[in-house]
Amino acid sequence: MKYITILAIIISLLKVGWSCRTIEELDECAYSFDIISNPSIPIPTNDQEVQTLCSNTQSGLKCLNDEAKECAKGSIKAILVKVITDLTDGINHRCADPGERTEFARHIQCFHDDTKAAPIRNCVNRHIAMMERVSTIDKSLRLGGGCCGSHYFRKCIIDTIQAGCGGDSADYFNEMIEAAVGQNMELMCKELSDIGKCDAKYDQTTWTELKAIMDSNEPIGEHQYKTLIPIIIKMLKEA
Repeated sequence: MKYITILAIIISLLKVGWSCRTIEELDECAYSFDIISNPSIPIPTNDQEVQTLCSNTQSGLKCLNDEAKECAKGSIKAILVKVITDLTDGINHRCADPGERTEFARHIQCFHDDTKAAPIRNCVNRHIAMMERVSTIDKSLRLGGGCCGSHYFRKCIIDTIQAGCGGDSADYFNEMIEAAVGQNMELMCKELSDIGKCDAKYDQTTWTELKAIMDSNEPIGEHQYKTLIPIIIKMLKEA
C-alpha cells in the first residue's frame, strides 16, 4: 500500500511538473531579449554587456523552446521546435566566439543614437501591425502573407540600417538575419521566397494592403502584444 501511495504521488507530480504558459507569458519571454523594441535592454558597449545580452537571449529562447516541446502538438510543435532550435544554435555560436561578440558590439553602437534607432523600431512596429492584419485574412492567404510580409520587413530593416548606420552594418545585420532564419524561410515559403516573387505571385489586393501598412507614415496604434510570437502561435493553431 505504501509503495502504491508513493507511486501515485510521483505520477501526480509528473503531471503537474510542467505548467503551460499563457500567451502573455510567452510574449514576455520573447520581449525579454528584443533589443530593438524593449527600452529596458541597454545597448551593449563592451564584451561583458554583450555576454549579458547573450545570456538573456539564451534564457528567452529556452523559455520558448521548452514551451514548444512541452505544450505544442503535432506539426505546430515540429515547426516551432525547429525554428527556435536553429535560432538558439546560431546565437550560441555567435555568443561563444569572442570575435563575433566584438563584431556585434561594434555594429550595434549605431543604435545608441535614437535618431537612427527610432526608424528601425518603426519597421518592427509596422511589421507587427502587418502581421496582425495577416492573422485576420483568409486562411489560404496567411502563409503567403507571412512570408511576403517578412521579406518586406527585412527590406525595411536593412534599408533603414543602411541609411542610418552605413553599408558595412547593413551587410552585417543582413547576414545575421539570413543565418538565423534564411533556411527556414526557404523551406516554408518556397514559391514566395523573395519580394520579386511576392510581386508576381501573391494575391495582389492583399499584397498592396500589406505593403501600405509598412510604407505608411500614419501613426500606429498600440498593439495587443509586444512581439510577433502570439500572432504566429495564433495563426499556426488556426491553420
